[in-house]
This record gives sequence, structure tokens and C-alpha cells, in this order.
Amino acid sequence: MIDFLCIGAQKSGTTLLYEHLKKVDEIFLPQEKELHFFDNDQYYQRGLGSYLDNFKSAQVYQLKGEITPSYLFFDKVPMRIKQCIRKRDIKFIVLLRNPVDRAYSQYNMAYLTQEHEKFNFEQALIYESFRLKDHLDFINYTYIQRGFYSKQILNYFKYFKKEQFKFVLYENFVKDQSRYIKEIFNFLNIDRKIEIQTKEVFRNQYKPMKSETRYILEKVYEDEINILENLLGIDLSIWKGNMQL
Repeated sequence: MIDFLCIGAQKSGTTLLYEHLKKVDEIFLPQEKELHFFDNDQYYQRGLGSYLDNFKSAQVYQLKGEITPSYLFFDKVPMRIKQCIRKRDIKFIVLLRNPVDRAYSQYNMAYLTQEHEKFNFEQALIYESFRLKDHLDFINYTYIQRGFYSKQILNYFKYFKKEQFKFVLYENFVKDQSRYIKEIFNFLNIDRKIEIQTKEVFRNQYKPMKSETRYILEKVYEDEINILENLLGIDLSIWKGNMQL
């Protein structure tokens, strides 16, 4: 059965985490980073057996895990995990990023890399609520909604204990990868000393966000960040005020 899941958030360093963990002998990750079993109805209907086939090459001594960042966002996922994964102490890794920067990073991925976004950033934010008609639109165009982490996390807390979660801030992770990978090892009860080499963080080359747009989004998320601080008991001052990585 699965031992851990990295459930998000999108554009918050999950690929960097995957690159680190896939080189650790004590951990087995599928060749494909994102399986989307629990958030994609078509995949889910194939049954748990089809999902577990992705882990059949794992050795007995290895922890089996998966990284799909959209698992945090979709409401139905935690209930599905609870129903399918009977391991009571399954662990969750959650990477969180300043929601303003996360939204802009998602937009630029859609606009520059995937090329399915045609609006400029400000237009995309204005039209977001009008575009969300189906699953594909929720994957592509939820720039603002994905940043309201507290509701998403509370949805998980309905099914799992807070102690089963490890929360890491993207901004800290990219600057001190060795420290936070070691913290994740401790969380997963991997006690062997493993040399961690800092990896270069991929950064798209895109224009800075307009200052007035940043100001508006900071106001949008101001209460959310305070709520999240109280919910998780962590200092989020790094997200307050102007910053961009």
C-alpha cells in the first residue's frame, strides 16, 4: 500500500521535490511524476488495482509514494484517498507558495509553455469565475482559487490527523534544499544520513507582475494568509509585503 503522498500545491516546488526523492534508495516513486488517480474520474473508475500497478516494481524495504500537486485542490480527493488507502498512518507532504506568486507562475505556464491561455494575466483573473465549467477548465484556469489553501487543507483534516502532514514553504525550500529534504526524511522516518546536493531551480523567464496587480492580489489573500498562519501554526511573514522569486 502507499506510504506517502505529496498533494500540492501546484507551482510550489513539487517537481524539485520529485527530483530529490527519486534518487533515494529507501523511496520508490513511479516513473511518471503525476498519476492523477484520485482527481481524474476516468482514472479513478479503472479501480485501485490499476493505480497500484504503478508501484509493483517497488522493493519490500522501500516507502512507496506519489506526487500529484492537484490532489490538494480538488474537494473529492481526500475522501477518495481515505476510502482507498487503508494505511492509517499514511503521510502527506504539502509544499505551499505565496499565493500571489503561485497564481502568476501558473498563468505563465499556461500562457508561455502550454499555450492554452490567450488572455493577459489581468484579463484571466477577471474572467476566471466565468470560465470554470468543467474539470479541464478547473485544471487550467483556477489561478486565484488554488491559492486559498486553508479551505483545501481543512478538507483533508476532516479525514486525517494534522500530525500526518508535513508543510514546507516553497520560498524556504528552494533556498535551503538540504535542510528541508532532511526534515522530510525525518517525517518519513528515514534515518540514514543522505548527502543532499542543491539542485538548480527552473525559472521561466517572464515579465514581472504589474505592481498594481500584485497589490490587488495581496489584498485578496491578506485574510487567507492570516487564517493559514493560525491553522498551521507557522510564520508566513515571508508572504506579507512585496516579494517575488
